[in-house]
Parts: sequence; structure tokens; C-alpha cells
Amino acid sequence: MFINQLQQLSETREGFYYAFDVDADQCFCRVFWADAEARRNYSLYGEAVTFDPTYSTNRYNMIFSPFTGVDHHKKSVTFGASLMFRENDLNFNWIFEKFLDAMGGKEPHCFFTDQCPAMKIAVPAVFKTAAHRLCMWHIMQKVPEKVGPTVAKETDFVSRLNSVVWDCDLEPSDFEERWFGLISEFQMEDNGWLSYMFSIRQRWIPAYYRDIPLGCLLRTTQRSESENSFFKRFENPRGTLVEFWLRFQSAMDQQRYRQKSLDRDSDHSLPQTKTLLRLEIHASTVYTHSLFYDFQQQCVDSLHSCSAGDSSRDATTRFLDVEDSMFRKTYTVALNPTTWDASCSCKLFERKGYICKHIIWILSGKGAKKIPDKYLLSRWTKNTKKMPLYDVNGQLMDDFTASDVSKMHISTAWSEFYSTLTLLKAQPAPKVTELIHLLTTFRQQLQPVSETMTKQQELEMLLGCRSSTELHILPPVESKNKGSGKRLTSKKQQCIAKVQKPKRFCNNCKQMAHHDKRNCPHSSSDHASSHQSADNASEVSCFPPIVPF
Repeated sequence: MFINQLQQLSETREGFYYAFDVDADQCFCRVFWADAEARRNYSLYGEAVTFDPTYSTNRYNMIFSPFTGVDHHKKSVTFGASLMFRENDLNFNWIFEKFLDAMGGKEPHCFFTDQCPAMKIAVPAVFKTAAHRLCMWHIMQKVPEKVGPTVAKETDFVSRLNSVVWDCDLEPSDFEERWFGLISEFQMEDNGWLSYMFSIRQRWIPAYYRDIPLGCLLRTTQRSESENSFFKRFENPRGTLVEFWLRFQSAMDQQRYRQKSLDRDSDHSLPQTKTLLRLEIHASTVYTHSLFYDFQQQCVDSLHSCSAGDSSRDATTRFLDVEDSMFRKTYTVALNPTTWDASCSCKLFERKGYICKHIIWILSGKGAKKIPDKYLLSRWTKNTKKMPLYDVNGQLMDDFTASDVSKMHISTAWSEFYSTLTLLKAQPAPKVTELIHLLTTFRQQLQPVSETMTKQQELEMLLGCRSSTELHILPPVESKNKGSGKRLTSKKQQCIAKVQKPKRFCNNCKQMAHHDKRNCPHSSSDHASSHQSADNASEVSCFPPIVPF
């Protein structure tokens, strides 16, 4: 039924893509799907994609893996999703290939994952131009364990390392200089893990993807983890795949309802400005509210922290130094006065898609009345969702699918029904009787001959599709993945969890401890039983055994 539902959606909804596979025993083992709205979202917001598998979403323990990005409201948006039997490089290869096929071969600029060894093999094998980035948060969580408790707790090494690693404003040479200085100061040259992480620094340090368009839009997989948590609010770990699909659709409906609500707020209201800069006023009319507030902060900072420095020029470009008192640094803005082309050494526009306070300060001083069009990325504007939707072959897809038209007709029928009832209030009783007779007759024509339906028929009515006699696919075998069972914890983790567990007052020993009266080690009942057993032992020992003659 699950595959039948996907098959029917592909036939009735333009732009719906799905692909599935079976193993040697004809058991269902993996599937990928993306509807027209998800593919539209990827065409608009697919610069950075994060991918993080999650577990315990269905009774077969198949791994659920959504592809997640950031929309024009800075909220998480789903580009597609998959289920797979096992987390290995072959399955990841297949899923990634189907993802690219659904998206017309368009690769993201950055693809974020954790340090899974299987994905380390699969990502570069499929994505030829996308930069494979590792989750910084997962890496930095390992630092205290890798450097040892003494360095982690008794020095400021971890906090200073965080300040170096997370700084998006550093150039690669600046990062390396500060890294080596920190490693040398704390004598960590022989730490193998730190040496290895430095050797793969291009895959997780922001300094090395400052020049990638929107390369700093994501730095971790926490977007995926947040979406996984969101989906799990709808999923049932012991549910069938059919139930999983229904719950997934409910989750997507809620996600898209939230996006449409934010679209409506941005379309029908203007945020309050804080300055008199014309650039800020213009931004309030074109940007979504979420992005506008980030741009507004740049406008405010431009007035409070920017001042003029040295300047120079060549034949077409002026180079202006801007002193930034907030960061205590000097940034260089290159400006072409004729075309209003501008670039800043902080590279905020390249990293996040909107101009920085240094460029705002220069353009405002030159009398600019609006943000230049080349610096207005459509992905951040209010009108981005109004663009026409095309499939992978370049064909314009109709926004109203067969299902949407059916819903529209049903809504019209309800409207006509209620309008008729309103008019009947002023009509004599025979008119009402006539309407009841017409509705009863029409219902009897639609109602099946058999009044009782089988469970299969009820399920088909719920899903809106019939079981196919052409597909002969066996249910998936319940898989044993690392996240499917109870998580095993080491003795160290158990001790840490016990120490972190809050103490409570025990009414038996009158102390704050990790137990209560029921399991108190000083319980009087335990002592009584032990004394009783001792007394019984002494009584037994007082009487010699009776030996029969």
C-alpha cells in the first residue's frame, strides 16, 4: 500500500518524484520521494543542504533521512526524504543519486553531514562539485574528551579553541596562525586527534569556505536534528509504513502551513525601522521579516561602529578602508561609483547573502536610495515563492493538481449546500423534504452495495488508492541499526549520568541522596531481615542435626 500510494501520487500530481528498490529476496529495502513543492523549494533555497539519518520511526526500524535546508524566513525546509534498510555507503549512494535525479542534477554548494564513515565515501562519489562539510558542533563536542580532563577543566583551552574555530571572519592564513599559536601555548603538538582534525580543516572550518556562495548559511547538522525531532512528534515507532506515510504528510502540512503564515505576515505588513537610512527603508519593503531584522542590525551598526580610514583608487575602482570599532579591525571596501558594484573584505554578502554594515556605510554616504539589484538575492525576498515552477525537463508545472482540483470542487459543493440551507429557512416544509429526498437518493447511488467493508477496503478508502496486482513486493525485513535498539552506555557515561542526576530527600535516612525510602540502603526492613536471618542461623546452629539410626 505504501508503494501504491507513491505510485498514485506520481500519476495524479505533476512534479511528484519517487523511486524504490528491493533486495535479492524481493523485500522492500529503500525509497526516496520528493513532491513538486519540495523540488520548488530546492530550486529556490538549495544552496546548502544538511543530511542526518534518524531512527525509530517505523516498526521495521528503517532509517528515515530527510534532506533539509533554510528557506527565506530562515526556517527549516524539507527538500525530500528517504527510507533505507541499512546505513552503508551503497544505500547512501543510491539515495544521493535519486536526490540529484529528482532535482535535475543541480548540486548544492555545500552538503553537510556528520562524520559517518559510510557518508564519507558516498558523498564525494555522487556530488562532484558540492563541498562536503562536517558538522562543527559534533566535532567540538569531542574536544574535552580528546584533550583530557586536566586541560579541559583546569585551563581555558577549550573556550579559546572555540573562539578560533567558530570565527567566520578569519582568513585561512589567520586561522592557521592562531591555531598553531594555541597548540604551541598549551603544548598539544603530540595530540593525534587535533593533528588529524587540522589535516581535514578544509572540511569543517568556516575560514575555508568564506568564498563559497552562502557557505556560512549552515555550519552544523542541527537543522537536520531539529527537523528529525519535529518529525518524531508525528511518528509512531511501531507503526507500519502506511501509517508512517500518513504521519509524514501531516508533518509536512504543518511545516508548509507555518511557511505560508510567515509569507502572509511579510506580504501584508512592514517591520518598524530604527534608522533614517534609505537602504533600511527599502529593505523593509523587499526582504522577509526574518532577514530584514538581520539587515536592520547591520544598518544600526554602520552608524555606531564604522568610521573612515585611508582610501585609494585605480582606473575604475575606489578602495576605502572602514574602521570597525566593534571588532577593532579595518575592512576594505572596493566600490565602482559608476555601476555601484561593491565588495568588502569581511565577505558577509558571499557568506550569508546580504550586504554588510561596511558597504551600507559607504553606499549611504554616496547617497544610495536603494540596495543595488545585484545584492538583492531572490531567496531572501518576499516574492521568491511567486516564481513559476518547472520540472527537470523545463516544462511549466500546473499549480493545481488533480487532487487540488477535487478539493476545490468539494469546497464549492459545501458552499452551495450551506447557501441552499440558508434559503430553505424561508421556504415551506415540502421544499425541505424534497431536498432530503434528493440527497438520500444521490447517497444511495454512491454507496457500495455491500454495507460492510473489509479492513483492506477501509485502508484503501483512507489512503485514496487501491492495492496493485502488478506489484509483488515483500515487506522489509526488520533491520538492526545502531539507533534501533536501546542505547548501550559505558560505565563512565553511567557514572556521569548518576552524578548529574539531582539528589532527593530520603525519609528513611534523612539525607539528600540518589535514592528514596523505597530503595534506601539503610532501610530498617533490610536490617530486620538480616538480623532475622542471623537469628535463624544461630538457632539452627544451637541444635545439632538429628541423625537417624
